[in-house]
Amino acid sequence: MRRYALLVLFLVVLLIPFVMRWAVGALPTPRRKDSLRVVIVTPHVESIKREFAEAFDAWHREKYGVGAIVDYRVYGGATDIRKFFEASRGVFEKTGTFKIDLVWGGGDYFFDVELKRAGVLDGVDLPPDILHAAFPKPDLNGLPLYDTSRPPTWFGTALSSFGIVYNKDVLRVLNVPEPKTWSDLRDPRLHGWIILADPTRSAAANSAFMVIVERAMADAAQQGRSEDAGWADGMGMLRQIAWNARLFTDGTSAIPGAVTSGDVAAGMTIDFHARAQIEAVGESRLGYVEPAGATSINPDPVALVKGAEHRDVAVHFIEFILSERGQRLWNTRARAPGGPKLTSLRRLPIMRSVYDSPLNFTDAVNPYSLAAGFNTDRHRTRTFSFLGDLIEMSCIDLLEDLKRTNQSKLSPFPFDQTEALKRADTWKNATPLQRLELKRQWTDEFRREYSRSMAVSAMH
Repeated sequence: MRRYALLVLFLVVLLIPFVMRWAVGALPTPRRKDSLRVVIVTPHVESIKREFAEAFDAWHREKYGVGAIVDYRVYGGATDIRKFFEASRGVFEKTGTFKIDLVWGGGDYFFDVELKRAGVLDGVDLPPDILHAAFPKPDLNGLPLYDTSRPPTWFGTALSSFGIVYNKDVLRVLNVPEPKTWSDLRDPRLHGWIILADPTRSAAANSAFMVIVERAMADAAQQGRSEDAGWADGMGMLRQIAWNARLFTDGTSAIPGAVTSGDVAAGMTIDFHARAQIEAVGESRLGYVEPAGATSINPDPVALVKGAEHRDVAVHFIEFILSERGQRLWNTRARAPGGPKLTSLRRLPIMRSVYDSPLNFTDAVNPYSLAAGFNTDRHRTRTFSFLGDLIEMSCIDLLEDLKRTNQSKLSPFPFDQTEALKRADTWKNATPLQRLELKRQWTDEFRREYSRSMAVSAMH
């Protein structure tokens, strides 16, 4: 009897790989000894990393006769990646390499301003036919799709926008209409029912918050007021939205799941995270809206890192991701010809021509026909690198104090963009120890503001 049991156990163990293959599809491509290697640091989710690694390996083997293994290094979000490069500067100066070949994902501001100015990126002269096929025009409504300096240091690989994901059932219970604009997230009936992402941890969250501030600045200019005052209006709106927050999570990717569970009613997220969740649970439960004229479409870039040890393979990866084959991988339905093997990625390709033949695409969305009226402007995003820190000091660290204040007193912000830029400059030039003191000092300013508001409310 015991011998029979051991035989059964042996057969079960032997069959496990075949059962897993049947359950989830084809297993990852084996790492052949003759394969080349490329090291990529990225905040992308596992499905994107897996699908592009396998597709690139197959493409590279067909085109160059040898496979290419993608070795991913994950350091959280864009902020963590920036900190990695800052901490590795000494190593680079000694060895001439960061031990990283490519940075992929994190938003155009992260690449064009933070990484480029930090001297982390290396230029790449792509063949003209590849560059023109991917970018027949260098911009979308004035927003650059790749770095137009010579040679370019970064290239957009997909397009993203921001909006509101919401739980229809929860909103009905709360008797709150489905949101249409950012301002709708201030509805006091949503107190404790909103989820937001921490902008000091997530570049996507910081970009979404910046869009709200930019829209307020543009509105102020249209009204004949200064954009500096509009900045204070936008930051005030952010505080009023945060007044409704139950919590701040580390990244926007977790927000659609939390909204689906019913723990919260709505949250701000990236378009593809919301679409993927809606596909999973159905439109009867979950909705997604991009505020008209108040969201921006941004490229999600890839860039070569200075001192790349596998430069040739890294450039090949850029060429692959900008090819039609790589671009169609973003939005083609899983298991359809030319699509991902296991998971639909539901991202919007940056190559304009693929939208002319969206065969087996998961989303009937063309960002080139939809984009209109508003896009991010570098002049209005001068506080971007400091915005997350301000939100952390005024909202995240003091969330419980914030919730007890009078919501109507939270807008406008206690100072305008002019003062914010002064503080940003002080913050930028401060040592780590000085930053701790500045954070304590400025957080206390907001705490005293909220205490005064609570005291006035108590009197009435």
